[in-house]
Formats: sequence, structure tokens, C-alpha cells
Amino acid sequence: MILIPIAGVLAVVTGVYCIVHNKCLVVNRYEIAFDNLPKTFSGKKILHLSDLHKKTFGNDYERLIKKSHAEKPDYIFFTGDLYSRTETELEGKVRLMDRLRQIAPVYYIIGNHELDHIERTEKLIRQLEPLGIHVLRNSKARLFSGADYIDVYGVDFGLQYFVNADGGYSHLPEVTEEHLHKLIGEADNSKFNILLAHTPFPFECYAKWGADITFSGHCHGGVVRLPFIGGLLSPERKFFPKYSKGIYEKYENGRVRRMLVSAGLGKFRVNNPAEIVVLTMKSS
Repeated sequence: MILIPIAGVLAVVTGVYCIVHNKCLVVNRYEIAFDNLPKTFSGKKILHLSDLHKKTFGNDYERLIKKSHAEKPDYIFFTGDLYSRTETELEGKVRLMDRLRQIAPVYYIIGNHELDHIERTEKLIRQLEPLGIHVLRNSKARLFSGADYIDVYGVDFGLQYFVNADGGYSHLPEVTEEHLHKLIGEADNSKFNILLAHTPFPFECYAKWGADITFSGHCHGGVVRLPFIGGLLSPERKFFPKYSKGIYEKYENGRVRRMLVSAGLGKFRVNNPAEIVVLTMKSS
């Protein structure tokens, strides 16, 4: 029957497409105008990376470094899952972060994979901080431009917000505004605040807390991107996650609050290339 060879050809074509597509690395650029951004920060570029896992992008991350360098960012944010939980050799990750730091100041938060082996992560952090990497674990850093500044907060919720003790994903606790206040304190709503949070799902909470823009990852773009629909699956095995890739908006406390979710760099994906996100901030 002719259907059998056609099915075989389609299977081969699909397989080749997936292999080639998973080697792609694209740059997606955004520009957002903020009414409360200090004018001295207008035009500043943020390069956002997330969820590298085991991907290397050539010898020693060469393609990732070249593309990042070409964007000439002012700051680099890395929002977790620098490595996968099964990786034990992390020297390459240290070299990568050091090379990124030579492009621009790097601000790093940990994700759920780092939380899986916290002793390994703490050893990694002890290597990163002397290099000048800003590791934000329920803490903040201040970015200066002339006499002006903006605050960048990094939140670490803990592993229990990603997976249960038995390895399941049912009935995970919800992040609340009160919990966020306990972890990183009050946001000064007279200032411009940036939040780095690995998971995008508590966006409403981030907006109410006072984040003018949140940078997140975790969802890998939904793994499979469907035309007109978006991401198919979240790491929690939930179909059609609400936030998977791109810019989202909420109106809270008299101001538009935004979240920029990266589809990330690693893991298998379909119609969903690994991405470097670049945001140019504008003062409206």
C-alpha cells in the first residue's frame, strides 16, 4: 500500500525537523515603555536567559556567547535551571557565567533543578560570587545610572512550590502576596522594581506585590508550541499553561505591571526554538 511509504517519509521528515529545530538558537527582541522608569535608564538593554539545563550550543557554549555578545546588553538576567538535576560536573557552567559576566553584569536566581540538590548549588554559588556574579536568593541588588537607581529582586520560594515530597505535582501550595513579602520584603512603589522569579505562574501575586516587570522561565515555552494556541505542557504536567512565553500584563495599584517569560534554552521542544530574550527599556 502507498500509505506505508508516505507514513515512513513523514516520520523521517518530522524526525529531521525536530533534530534541526532543537539545535536552533534565536534572539527575540522586545521594547517596552514604562511611565515610571527613570529617564537615565531609557534605552538600557536587558539580556534574559533561562533554563539552560544540558544544552551547550557548540563547543563550550560558543554560539550562546557570540549571540549574547552581539546584543551589547547593559545587564544579563539568568532566571534559574542553569543545570539539570542529573548533572554533577558544573565547571563548564562556572566558565559560562564568567564569560557572560565579561559581556555585562550578571544577576542569577536559582530554579527548581538547583533546589533538587541544594548542597551542589551552594558549592556552585561559592564559585560564582567571587567572579562577580550577583546571586539573588530572597535579596535585591541596586542598579545605578548616574544619580538614579532601580532595584532588582530575586526570589527563591523553595522546592515545595514545584514538586511534592513524593515526586508528584498535585495540590502544590500557592504563592501568596504575604509569602512574597516575608521572603523579599515590601516593594517601594515610588520606585521602579524588577523581580526575577523562576516560575511565572504567580504573576498576579508579583503584580500586586509591586513588580513593574518580572522576568521568568521554567515553562520551556510549553515544550510544544501550537499555532494560535501557544504552549502545550508545563513542567507540572499541566496542559495549556496560562503563562509560557512572551509578555503578559496586569493592571495593579494604578500601574500596568508586566511579566516577560522566556521559553528558555534547554530541553526537547517542538516549534519552539531555544531563545535569548532582549528587552530594551524605554521611559515613556
